[in-house]
Order: sequence, then structure tokens, then C-alpha cells
Amino acid sequence: MNAEGKMPSRSQRRTIEMEEDDTYLPPRKAVHPSERGKWTQIFYVTLLWLFVILVISLTIWGIRYYS
Repeated sequence: MNAEGKMPSRSQRRTIEMEEDDTYLPPRKAVHPSERGKWTQIFYVTLLWLFVILVISLTIWGIRYYS
């Protein structure tokens, strides 16, 4: 509190809190980043390859069946 008995301003409180906090930990997202984008890309690439394999397989099967 200051001399007038009021609470310190937000910016002053934050600096006081940062000075008192010796065990600061970074946010969890910074320490353990999400792998959602990585797995999404793997999923879509896998779907694409399965579709390509299906089209090729059906084409070969169709050629053999009607020949």
C-alpha cells in the first residue's frame, strides 16, 4: 500500500509479485507444446495415400475383371 492507504496500481503489483516469486514456472503450453498439428497432417497424408492405393487397386481389378 502507498502512503495514502490505497492499493498499488496493477503495474506496481505485478512488479512486486515478480520480485517475490523466485520459483517462476513458464506456462504449460510453452513447456509441452501441442502436437495436434503434427498428428493432423499425418492423418490427412495417410488418408490421401489410402485413397490413391484404393483407386489404383480398383483400376487394376477392373482391368483384370473385364479383360
